[in-house]
Amino acid sequence: MTGLAGKRVLVLGAGASGCAAAQLALAQGARVTVLDGAAGNAASRRCAALQAQGVEFRWGCSGERWEEGEVSLVVVSPGIPLDSPLHRLGESTGAPMRGELEFGASFLKCPLYAVTGTNGKTTTTELLTACLKATGRRVMAAGNIGVPISQVAWENPPLDALVVEVSSFQLEHAASFHPQAAILLNVTPDHLDRHGSLERYAALKAGLLENLLPGGVAVYHAALEGRLRLPPECRRARLWLAGEEVCAKGCPAARDWRVGGDALRRVLPGEDAAEEVVLPRNALRLQGDHNGENALAVVALLEALEIPLADFREALAGFQCGPHRIQRVGKWRGITFVDDSKATDVDAMVQALRTLGPSVGKAISLIAGGLDKGCSLTEAKPEIRRYVKNAFLIGECRGRLQAAWQGEVPCVLCDSLEEAVSQAVRGASQGGIVLLSPGCASMDMFRSYAERGERFAAAMKGLPLEEALPPSRP
Repeated sequence: MTGLAGKRVLVLGAGASGCAAAQLALAQGARVTVLDGAAGNAASRRCAALQAQGVEFRWGCSGERWEEGEVSLVVVSPGIPLDSPLHRLGESTGAPMRGELEFGASFLKCPLYAVTGTNGKTTTTELLTACLKATGRRVMAAGNIGVPISQVAWENPPLDALVVEVSSFQLEHAASFHPQAAILLNVTPDHLDRHGSLERYAALKAGLLENLLPGGVAVYHAALEGRLRLPPECRRARLWLAGEEVCAKGCPAARDWRVGGDALRRVLPGEDAAEEVVLPRNALRLQGDHNGENALAVVALLEALEIPLADFREALAGFQCGPHRIQRVGKWRGITFVDDSKATDVDAMVQALRTLGPSVGKAISLIAGGLDKGCSLTEAKPEIRRYVKNAFLIGECRGRLQAAWQGEVPCVLCDSLEEAVSQAVRGASQGGIVLLSPGCASMDMFRSYAERGERFAAAMKGLPLEEALPPSRP
């Protein structure tokens, strides 16, 4: 994007993404105004630095019309819903509206490899970045993972590629975001309080692959194929999970890959759908079928980019997830404590139960609950019934969780996370697990899922520990 010098740019939202977009627009010579519906955070270091450079901030914006002259561009932060007064104010300018993601990307010249899906985005983004770095390429991760893409564009580091984690919020404004390669891991109900329906949410996710550059690489779960309208010239890789039947004929343009019980496999072309082992499962530090799929998506994408497995095999095999993802944080009287605070939807909780449950049976004391995102809670019932001894429920959603699960498992309502930890310890089995896997967002009680996980670990450390363990994967 060029030609912003001297023109007025409105940025909606004064968070990290909005401020990064404001900095980038300012660097292009634009006159920048940042609008936010909050009461104000002008004292923050980020906002103060921008104000010192001439960016105008307006706090507490509640009007729905702009009547202060011509605006050339409106940049929308991902936290601004389409039906909000602030978004309607932006629409009233009549100026083009661009999401922060596509605005920042328009200034980048390196290839963009995008990752989306309901669950596994961050792990896959980090894994893809690690594998690319192992090949000697200059690469970093950005987007929903924490570093706004506009910040990367403004700082302009020398890069061979940028790996971008993309959320459904960012995809609401992403018409001009065209990656060279994209991974769509899965689509399960999430953020329905914002998007309104699973159909709308799925369409946003699918849109990322449909926006590929000509000749780009599309990696996706095979079950999603019917929802996609992929460019005919793109290179396709379909993923199949353990236990799923692989279609022998399939799409002639697609290469098939499967997560087997013992290995990651490539499905060979032909009527019999024969397979060859790419990597044994026991060669990966990542545990669980869901992480097998994440790893396989990376392998499929890099092969399509003609990067040999030998160049990144060691990085792939040795990769370990970041904190708050099925992370063992300590042990007390034979009870293991596992922090899975990153599980902000029910499907992620189910994956944690499937990963941990087979090793301990019905001996998981589950701490769940938080901000209600409008999703169905009943899909977790089979795993709740099979692996959970008792559930300790917190946050705004605790009543709805109790109503959904009380026929499957004893449920205890708790007023705080610390109370839930204390109650869970009393009800835990010897050799069992106390698992924080909320299945809900954190913002009703905490600033972030990370703070929630840290509070869980702190509550555990308040117990008289027999054995202190460094964070590790179970």
